[in-house]
Amino acid sequence: MKNAKPTVLLLCSILTLSCGVTKQLDNDNKAIQTNQTMNDEKTKKLPTLTINKKSFTQLKDLNFKHSVGGQPIPEETLVMVKYDNEFLEIKFECRDNPRMDQNHFTEDNTRMYTQEVFELFISKGKEPKEDYVEIQLNPNNAMFLATIHNNFKSDGKFSSEHLDPNAMGVVHNASKDQGTNTWSGSMKIPLKLLQYPENTPDNVYRLNFYRIISQEDHTEKDWRNNAENSTFACWSSTMAESPAFHRPEYFGYMVLE
Repeated sequence: MKNAKPTVLLLCSILTLSCGVTKQLDNDNKAIQTNQTMNDEKTKKLPTLTINKKSFTQLKDLNFKHSVGGQPIPEETLVMVKYDNEFLEIKFECRDNPRMDQNHFTEDNTRMYTQEVFELFISKGKEPKEDYVEIQLNPNNAMFLATIHNNFKSDGKFSSEHLDPNAMGVVHNASKDQGTNTWSGSMKIPLKLLQYPENTPDNVYRLNFYRIISQEDHTEKDWRNNAENSTFACWSSTMAESPAFHRPEYFGYMVLE
């Protein structure tokens, strides 16, 4: 398990984007479709997850939805969430995943999103924001952590700022079970990190969970996912014309009770 480094300046960079942050403009991680307007009917269908401090709350549906078209995928994804005064805690199981050993990224903040990952995008407040936090974990326990700026309401310009998971106080772990074709993970994320782009008086967040699943065997270590060889799945489908996760208007809701 990768543990957080104690520091009194644990979260200074969430407002100043300092403390060893690397700036990156990365088209590989950019939303393909960002300018589709939601209608009222779709808005009413956005899912809501209500969590508490006493016990984990499980997502009701084990089957995420395709990013394109919104139909359920056959693979199961178990997600459980709770929180306390300091952390948001997430546990998940990526089931039906026989190619977990064909992921070759082992270092944090690499292009791991070009292979298989579990992802979370989240921002504070009820409204979809152009600024949010992106968190990824892969089967090798490598983490991608960044703040995102996404002009999805206008010109679609996109940028990201890498954050060091240890410096930010994120605790995470991943393990593989070849016998059941399942890889599992856990994350404890400081709530202060998630008060982004700014704290709001309510206990509501906009968020989405994602999963990328390879559907083909790969002999090259630098293989890359695409619409032909992989499944791009969401808790709340982004209803894109081609696989796209960075569509904040389709994020669901998380309520802390």
